[in-house]
Amino acid sequence: MEITNVVSKGLNSYYDSLSVLGNRPQSDVDKLLVLSFLEEVLTEEMRFLITEKDYRTIEKALNCLYGNCLVPFPQYQGSPLFGTITDGGIVGPRITEDSNIRFTEDDVTRFRS
Repeated sequence: MEITNVVSKGLNSYYDSLSVLGNRPQSDVDKLLVLSFLEEVLTEEMRFLITEKDYRTIEKALNCLYGNCLVPFPQYQGSPLFGTITDGGIVGPRITEDSNIRFTEDDVTRFRS
């Protein structure tokens, strides 16, 4: 299960519980907001700048968010949510010495292999 599916299921649970209960504890809402933010960082352009250290920090934060009815624990352990980790970090684009993303002659982003 990737993080986008986790966020989607969490939002669905949130709205389902609102229709029944009419309210949710603010701590549950805050956890869902943080999860949504992390999903956006990990799936948009920022994902290319995440290092292995950042990945581990995000993984620890996600472990703190899991465990309530909005964000249940995943059914797997140790499986990467955001991509494949290599020795240099998560597989992402090639970057120049000036920290610019490298492109091919056809303006296609070059990725590490």
